[in-house]
Amino acid sequence: MSRGGTFASIDIGTTKICTVVGEVANEGDMRILGVGIAPSAGLSRGMVENIRDATDSIKTSVEKAERSSGTRILSAHVGVAGAHIACLNNRGIIAIPDRTRPIMPDDVTRVLDGARVVSIPTNREIIHVIPRYEGVDGQDNVSDPVGMFGSRLDVETHIVTGVDSAIQNLTKCVENVGVQVDGLIFEPLASAEAVLDEEEKEQGVVLADIGGGTTDIALFIEGSIYHTAVLPVGGNHV
Repeated sequence: MSRGGTFASIDIGTTKICTVVGEVANEGDMRILGVGIAPSAGLSRGMVENIRDATDSIKTSVEKAERSSGTRILSAHVGVAGAHIACLNNRGIIAIPDRTRPIMPDDVTRVLDGARVVSIPTNREIIHVIPRYEGVDGQDNVSDPVGMFGSRLDVETHIVTGVDSAIQNLTKCVENVGVQVDGLIFEPLASAEAVLDEEEKEQGVVLADIGGGTTDIALFIEGSIYHTAVLPVGGNHV
């Protein structure tokens, strides 16, 4: 947040950089205050290949958003994509030692932490651990286990990982502009939140976000994310 209830997001693509400044009202409604769009440089297929050129492009986009919104951007969430992204599904399981008490939020946190324990190469880091569905004593597809009784809590998760160096290069470019990175968001997940409704996700849907250098894929089944991928082919290759 740059100040008060305002926030900023930066979408770093192969062909353009988009910065959006928004505001959340008391009612929870969101209002766009300003947008800054600049051509990309120093990026290829969603990954940084020239720190200086990429930084200059991000700076131009951020400055345009600041002027149009009248807001100084101090921090932002940053979209991440690129062919280095990989995904997998993993299950976490914990025991509930005291069966006389209901499942608590701390138990949900513990089972999610357990799902993060996966074998990935040392040069990769976890970007997201997204709960797909939870289960209590073998009863799957529990929407919210808090308050239920049981001796075992399961969670099926979708895990998104990226290469350390690619993430560090992207983060460095944003920080060089004087903007702190509040967090990284895998871009097809953000696109899905923007364009898909709950009924589409429940029935099953594939989102394909075709950019200049990559195509981002997100597959939803029964209301939850099942698979994501980044294909190193985009509009520039057609």
